[in-house]
Amino acid sequence: MSLSQRYKLEFTLHVYNTSVQAVKNALAEFGDEFNIRESLSKQEKGSNFIVNMSTEDPTLVFDICSQLGRIRSVKIDEEGI
Repeated sequence: MSLSQRYKLEFTLHVYNTSVQAVKNALAEFGDEFNIRESLSKQEKGSNFIVNMSTEDPTLVFDICSQLGRIRSVKIDEEGI
């Protein structure tokens, strides 16, 4: 019997011309317990989305997100099941 490892991710994704729904759609198959909200910044062009989610493979999530924009402020917590 092996234990699965779950990870709780929190990070900021900086994007141009990408909606919250597009980010949710891209990440839907890689995690659950989504909470994605926009953090407005008047100093930068584009949008910052703050993403909170659970996943079994953070690497896949970050690979997908790197195709959408720039990843910032990453926090990863491990949760054993």
